[in-house]
Amino acid sequence: MTLRLPMVATGPWRMEYPFASRFLELGPGRAIHYVDEGHGPPVVMVHGNPTWSFMYRHLIKNLAGYRRLALDHLGMGLSSRPEDGYGYTLGERQADFGRWIDSLNLAEPIHLIVHDWGGPVGLGWAGQNPDRLASVTIMNTGLARPRGFRLPARLTLFHGCRFLGGFLATDLNLFAKGVVRYGTVRPMSPTAIEGFLAPYRLAAHRRALPAFVADIPLGEKHPSHGALSEAGRNFARLAAKPTLIAWGLRDFVFSKPFLDDIRARRPQAEVTALPRAGHWLLEDEPGAILQAVSAFLGKAIGV
Repeated sequence: MTLRLPMVATGPWRMEYPFASRFLELGPGRAIHYVDEGHGPPVVMVHGNPTWSFMYRHLIKNLAGYRRLALDHLGMGLSSRPEDGYGYTLGERQADFGRWIDSLNLAEPIHLIVHDWGGPVGLGWAGQNPDRLASVTIMNTGLARPRGFRLPARLTLFHGCRFLGGFLATDLNLFAKGVVRYGTVRPMSPTAIEGFLAPYRLAAHRRALPAFVADIPLGEKHPSHGALSEAGRNFARLAAKPTLIAWGLRDFVFSKPFLDDIRARRPQAEVTALPRAGHWLLEDEPGAILQAVSAFLGKAIGV
């Protein structure tokens, strides 16, 4: 069974997200929603939790000269809500991402942009397909648990207790609302808040949110530990790819130890560190991110 989320056509947030919706059917009840705008070298954007492709709206609108592609993971954004047989695990999401990329029949390697849990998803695929990657932009994510890292207290309830975490995130929508509240340094505009929360208005639309949190592997026995470890190992296969690291330094989850780990793995990368940006750096510093990404992509393709 599945819950197919209808395209929401009303509300001021639609003015900030004026893109045509496309869908890829992965199987019965499993349709990935995505946007595909413009022409040129493909730039592929991968979100985390509890965001969706709305987060990349500034880049989708303003990266002129590129084909801008951004998907919504299953259970999130405007994609289907699988109810049976889908585990919402990192390995499944990496496979979904790969099938979506294959369906696009792209003629040239992609310029990948990742954020949050979109990092292990997109970079996991890239590490297995290095010849299909042209460059990578990495924003506030992680490929390993830094030594001494502890999950922030405000996330522990969602991760440590499936029943309570599910109730808080699904029935009360506290996870999505909490990240909207605490994920930025500057308060979001009412329009942006409406856009981020629009796909999660009903409890039935939110099942993937606590599942995504529960999939964070904090130990070697976790089912997704292997997939995350493989993504981290395979990242070395991308060492020759142009890399931009753009980081909000006031992130309450992906704090400086995560940035240090990524920089140690890729010491030659360009770095744009934003001291006035939090986890959702595209909301705090959209202009700075657009400028950095535009300049980086121009150099990566030799313009």
